[in-house]
Amino acid sequence: MNDGKIIIDKIIEKAEEEAKAIKEKANLEAEAIIKAAEEKAKRESEALKKDADIEAEKVKSKAISGAELQRKITILQEKQNLLEDVIAEAKKRLKTLPDAQYAETVGIMLDGLDKKNGTEIIVSERDRERLAPIVKEKGFNLSNQSRELDGGFIVKNGDIEYNYSFESIIAVEQEEIRQIAAKILF
Repeated sequence: MNDGKIIIDKIIEKAEEEAKAIKEKANLEAEAIIKAAEEKAKRESEALKKDADIEAEKVKSKAISGAELQRKITILQEKQNLLEDVIAEAKKRLKTLPDAQYAETVGIMLDGLDKKNGTEIIVSERDRERLAPIVKEKGFNLSNQSRELDGGFIVKNGDIEYNYSFESIIAVEQEEIRQIAAKILF
C-alpha cells in the first residue's frame, strides 16, 4: 500500500499550500472584524465620555474576544473542510489510477496476505480482466463471483470474507489519515 501512501503524501503536500492560503484569508477577515469592532468601541466611548469609558472598554474587549472566537471557528471549519477534501481527493486518485499502476498497487496489497488453500479473490466485473494476471501471479485464485467495488478486492476464505476495497480501507483508516494530515498541514 506504499503507492496509496505516496498519493496521500502528494495530496497532503498540495493541501498544505491550500491550508496556508486559507489561514491567511481567515486572518485577514479576522483583522477586518477586529478593526470594525475597535472602531465601533471607539465611537461609543467618545459619545459616552468619562462615565462611559469603562463600559466602552468592556464592549471593545467583548467585540475583540468575539472576533477572535469567530476567527478560530472559521479556521477550524476550514481545516475540517480541507481534511475532507484530502480524503476525497485520495479516494478519487485511487479510483482513477492507470491500469498498470492499479494492478501494481493491488499486487502489493496481495503480497501482504496469507496464502491459504482455497483462498479466492473477488473483484468487480470491471476489474476482472485487468487484475486476473496479477492475482494469478501472486498465487491466488480469481473468484467467479464479482462485487460492486470502486477499487480493491475482497478475500474469501470459505465462508469468511475480508474487505480490502479502497473505500473500506479508507473508512477504517480515516481517523489515522486525518491525524497524519492534520500534523503535516497544521
